[in-house]
Amino acid sequence: MTRALALLNDKRVRDVVYQAALLLGLAALTVFFVRNASDNMVKAGIASGFDFLWRNSGIDVPFVLTGYTRSSTVLDLFWAGVANTMLVTVVAMVLATALGFLVGIARLSSHWLLSTIAGAYIEFVRNIPLLFFVLFWYFGVIAALPAPRDSVSMFGVAFLNNRGLTIPLPEAPATFRWAVAAILLSWIAQALVAAWARRRKERTGQDAPVLAIGLGLVVVLPALAVTWASLATGWDVPVLRGFNYRGGFVIIPEFVALLAALVTYTAGFIAEIVRGGIQAVPRGQTEAAAALGLRPGRILRLVTIPQALRVMIPPLTNQYLNVLKNSSFGAAIAYPDVVSLFMGSALNNTGQAIEIIAMTLAVYLVIGLAVSAFMNWYNARIALVTR
Repeated sequence: MTRALALLNDKRVRDVVYQAALLLGLAALTVFFVRNASDNMVKAGIASGFDFLWRNSGIDVPFVLTGYTRSSTVLDLFWAGVANTMLVTVVAMVLATALGFLVGIARLSSHWLLSTIAGAYIEFVRNIPLLFFVLFWYFGVIAALPAPRDSVSMFGVAFLNNRGLTIPLPEAPATFRWAVAAILLSWIAQALVAAWARRRKERTGQDAPVLAIGLGLVVVLPALAVTWASLATGWDVPVLRGFNYRGGFVIIPEFVALLAALVTYTAGFIAEIVRGGIQAVPRGQTEAAAALGLRPGRILRLVTIPQALRVMIPPLTNQYLNVLKNSSFGAAIAYPDVVSLFMGSALNNTGQAIEIIAMTLAVYLVIGLAVSAFMNWYNARIALVTR
């Protein structure tokens, strides 16, 4: 008895006991709700389980990145929706970050007109619902484009109209796989060169021609790889037949509208994060850099931004998670993401509401946790190390 009391008085033991009790309570609550839902479904005559995933889908999808067809299974439809969600989310994260950095830096510019325009953009975006941006880009911009017969031609191989952007498609994609592999290897080589140059400068104080090598590895080599892949394969060029173009690959207007809405909306919030991060850097840091003879551009790139990132990464993580969750607004304009395809079309066809909703929630949870884990790793990597 005395030993048991001594253990309970140990804070570490109490923490373990409390956490175990909480987990057991959550597990019991989950089992209760699952069993209750299962019993209610049995009484209502609703089938449960995941056997429906192997049924024939029979659903047409206008924008497919996977090998999905109408005769594929419901599980294939699910993965097609996940791929479309991932595509618009990743591209929107990258473009919103780039635009947000530009607007945030412009907001701090000494040029009155540039700073005012950036500030007006930020205030406008932060006070307008995202759904407005989605509908504006879809009905106000994309729908106003000309019909296919009056398409905007780009060098006679790509065509922009109110049905999307039709681009040529390579007939032998294998050559582009080799090009992508070469590009990835060149980026890895550039990272290794940058690490070597940093260690060399710390050891000897001598600079290496990192910029020239980087231009060759990051710009010239990828350009040569893409050029070689383009010349080594034939192309399926779109041709106007009847009322629309045939051949090539169509980037549907729903994707463009949703991407533009996510980018322009999220960039306003990222711009404020960038502004706050830059202003959080002590003024003495920039003054010391200027005293050493560094130009404003190099001060921003080498001194201000690296230190500001320590402040910006946590709120940036939140914005990236918002981009993932906000991509579900594509259902408002019928973009074929996981919500529209799986929670919409598949749910209407199968009636498996609980299973479909649970799988959709799991997708957002897994992707969100992966984004958070990566950003937390990066935040820890750039954190200021103190003794």
